[in-house]
Amino acid sequence: MVRNHSSAPHDTMESMNSVMEALAQRIRTRALPEAVVTLALHGGAAVHPALDLHAEHIELTGEDPTSAVIAFTGREDLVPLWMSSATETVFSAGNGSFELWSAEDDAEPWERWPDFVGAVRYLLTDLWEFEVTDEQRREVAALLLPPDRIAAALVPEER
Repeated sequence: MVRNHSSAPHDTMESMNSVMEALAQRIRTRALPEAVVTLALHGGAAVHPALDLHAEHIELTGEDPTSAVIAFTGREDLVPLWMSSATETVFSAGNGSFELWSAEDDAEPWERWPDFVGAVRYLLTDLWEFEVTDEQRREVAALLLPPDRIAAALVPEER
């Protein structure tokens, strides 16, 4: 008796690994810290415990919110960095800016920052609103930013 063992699950896993490896390379090409690659691939808790539930990993299945944003904007320059909620994704844009998009609103980004410090400040403000300690916020900032940019990012945004 010959058994037909489908390779579909294996092929799907290989395909997903390839997609995530390509994402990691695109993030590195943008000269972002390796911690951002870890955020994108494994989620915030893999970078720092304070980021658990505040920076989720990226899924690029074609049916996920991040893929939906890329599809409806038609912008191939968007590189997803982390999900800040179930439908919101922080992206690096090709022009050097950073944007927060929601899969529920395709008109324009919800937030736009001229540099990575702005995106990190947004994340650190989320942590501040959830009463994460200043020490933990500093630790997170130190993982994502050069020392001379940390102080500016630690000042919470007015929302």
